[in-house]
Amino acid sequence: MAEAAALPRPGALSLTQLSGPIVILLVLVMLVMPLPPACISFLFALNISAGLVILGASLYIPSPAEFSSFPSVLLATTLMRLALNVATARAILLNGYAGPGAAGKVIESFGQFAVGGNYVVGGIIFVILIIINFVVVTKGASRVAEVSARFMLDSLPGRQMAIDAEINAGILSPQAAERRRDMLRREADFFGAMDGASKFVRGDVVAAMIILVVNMLGGLIIGTLQYGLPLADAARTYTLLTVGDGLAAQIPSLTISVAAGLVVTRVATGEDIGGQIKSQLSKYPQALAIAAGLTGAIGLIPEMAHIPFLVLAAAMGTAAWRLSRAANASEAATEAGKVAGAEGKPAEPKVDSLVDVTGVDPLGMNIGFALTPLVGAGEGRLLNRLTAVRQRYGRAMGFLVPAVHIRDSSELSAHGYRFTLRGAAIGGGEAWPGQWLAIEGPMVAEKLTVGRAVKDPAFGQAAVWIPQGAIPAAEELGYTVVDAPSAIATHFAEILKRHGAELLGRPQVEGLMTRLAETTPRLAEDLRTNLSIGLVRQVLQGLLAEEVPIRDFERIAEALVESADGGVKDPEKLLAATRLRLGRFIVSQLVGTESTLRVAVLPPKLEELVGKSLRTAKDGGIGAEVEAETAQHLRDAAVQAARTMRAKGAKPVLVVQAAMRRAVARTVPGIIPVIALEEIPETTPLQVITTAEPGAANA
Repeated sequence: MAEAAALPRPGALSLTQLSGPIVILLVLVMLVMPLPPACISFLFALNISAGLVILGASLYIPSPAEFSSFPSVLLATTLMRLALNVATARAILLNGYAGPGAAGKVIESFGQFAVGGNYVVGGIIFVILIIINFVVVTKGASRVAEVSARFMLDSLPGRQMAIDAEINAGILSPQAAERRRDMLRREADFFGAMDGASKFVRGDVVAAMIILVVNMLGGLIIGTLQYGLPLADAARTYTLLTVGDGLAAQIPSLTISVAAGLVVTRVATGEDIGGQIKSQLSKYPQALAIAAGLTGAIGLIPEMAHIPFLVLAAAMGTAAWRLSRAANASEAATEAGKVAGAEGKPAEPKVDSLVDVTGVDPLGMNIGFALTPLVGAGEGRLLNRLTAVRQRYGRAMGFLVPAVHIRDSSELSAHGYRFTLRGAAIGGGEAWPGQWLAIEGPMVAEKLTVGRAVKDPAFGQAAVWIPQGAIPAAEELGYTVVDAPSAIATHFAEILKRHGAELLGRPQVEGLMTRLAETTPRLAEDLRTNLSIGLVRQVLQGLLAEEVPIRDFERIAEALVESADGGVKDPEKLLAATRLRLGRFIVSQLVGTESTLRVAVLPPKLEELVGKSLRTAKDGGIGAEVEAETAQHLRDAAVQAARTMRAKGAKPVLVVQAAMRRAVARTVPGIIPVIALEEIPETTPLQVITTAEPGAANA
C-alpha cells in the first residue's frame, strides 16, 4: 500500500501544466465579466512586470533558439493585453462618471502623474509611443523575422548536408550530429513562428489606436447624454482615463516589441547582448577615441550645454586610453614570449621525425593521375563515397575504421587505383572518370557493342566502361550502370568485408574497453585482469573475419570473462564460447525477415572425412586445419551448396558440428557462412534445403 501511495495519481496536473488553461480562463473572464478597479490595477501591474521579465530574458539569452517559446509567449501576452483593454474599456465607459479612479489606481496614476493631469499632453505622448512602437520597433522586428525565416528555410538543406558531411568525415559523432539537427530544427521552427507572431504585435498596436478613439467618443457620448455631465468635464474625465489606459497598456507593449526586436536581431555567439557589445566595441579603442574627440568638440561650441558633452568626452577618452594600453601590453607580452622562446637557440634545419620515415597508413589508396579529378569533398565525389562506406561498415560492425588516405602514385597506370593495408596492397583496379561502368547481370541477353570490356573489380563479373550517351541502351539490355566513384566505392566495401578484421588494432580494442568501463566498470576490470588486450583482439578479429559484428561488446566481454574464469586462455576456444553467447544474434542475421533458418549440411561421408583430416593444435585447442585434398572437396561442396540455396531463394548457410566449425569456416571463407549446430537457439525452426555434395549441384 505504501508503494501504491507513492505513485503519482493518474491525471494529476502540475501548476506548470495548468498555466495554459489558467491564462485562457483569465482572458475569457476579462472579456466577459466586469472587473473591480483593484483587480484591473493588479492585472496592469502583472502586464507591465511580464513585459519587463521578457525584455530582461531577451538581453541574456545566448542565441535566439534558446528562447524558443518566445513566439508563444508573444501571442499569450498580446491576447492578455487586448483582453485587458476590453476590461478597462468596459470599466471606463460604465464607471467613468465617478471620477479618475473608476478604472483602478494604475490608470489614474498614468493619467494624473505621468502626464501631469493634462489630457492633451497625455494624448500626444500616447501617439508618440504608438508611432515608435508601430513605425519603428514592430515594423523593423517584423521585417527582420520575415527575412530571418526565409534565410533559415533557404539555408536548411545546405546546413543539413553540412552535418551529414561532417558525420561522413568522422568529425561529428552520431550523438553530436543529432544535437546539431535538433538545434537546426528548433531554429527553423523558431524563426518560422516569429514570422507569424510578429504580425500579432503590429495588430496589437493598431488595436490600441482604435480602442483609444472608441473609448474617447464613447465616453463623451455616455458622459453627456446618460449622466448629464458638461461637455468639458466629460472630455476631461474620459480622455484622461482613456489616455491613462492607453499609456499603461503601451508601456508593456513597447517593452515586448523591443524584446522581439532584440531576439530576432541576435547573432548566436554564446554571450548575452551586453557581453557581445562590450567584447566587440573593446576591440577598437580608436573608435572610442574619435568619438571622444568629436563629442568634446561639440561641447566647446558656444551656447552649447558644455558640461554634459565634456563629461562624456572625458569618459570615452579615458576608456579608449585604457583599452589601448591593455591591447599594447598584451601584444608586448606575446612578442616577449616569442623572443624568450627563441633566445639562445640557434636556428636548426628541420629534420624528418621518426614518424616521417617509419609511419604507414592503416588504410590507404593510391591512384593514377587520371583519377585525381575524382578526389574531392563535393557531393558524389570519391572521398565522400569512401568515407560513407567506411563509416557505414564501422557502424555495422561496431568499431571505428581508420580513415582512408588517398595519394597519387606514379607507379600505377593513369587510370589505376590500389587499396593498401599498412602499406601492403589488398586490391585494386582501373576506372575511367567521365565514363560509366555497365555491369552484366543474369538478365542480359545481348552484349554491348561499345565501350571497354573489363571485369567488375568488386565481384569479378563481366562489365564494360561506356560513355554517358550509351547508358540508356545499356540499361535497356539489362546492365546495371554506375559511375566511376560508385564503382570504386563498391569495390572498397567488398575489400572492407574481406579485410575488416585486420583493421581492428589495439587502439580500437582499448576504445571498446574504455567504453565498457564507463557502462559496466566491474566487468571491464574483470576482463582486463583475466585476459590481455592481444587475446581479446584475437577473439574480436575472429568474429569480424566471419562478418559477426562486435557492437554488443558487453555480451562478448561476459563470455570471455566466464571462459577465462574456467581456465580457458586459448583464442580458438574463447572464440567458440563467444559465438555460443552470440548465437541468437548470429542466427537472426542469417534468418533476416524469415521465421525459419534454412541451411545446408555436409553429407555424413564428407563430414567423417573432414573429422579425420583435422589435426589438433599443439595446445589441445579446437583450432585445426583440413588436409589439402579434403579441403578441395569441402570447397567444391560449399560452392555447390551456396549455388543451390540461392537458386531456391535462400541465403546460403552451412551447419556443421561445433568441433569442426572453425576449421570448415577457414577452408571456405567468402563462399558460405558456417555456423555450429549448438549456436542455433532451440526456438529457431530449422529447415535443411540441401546436402553439400561435391560435384554437380543437387536438388
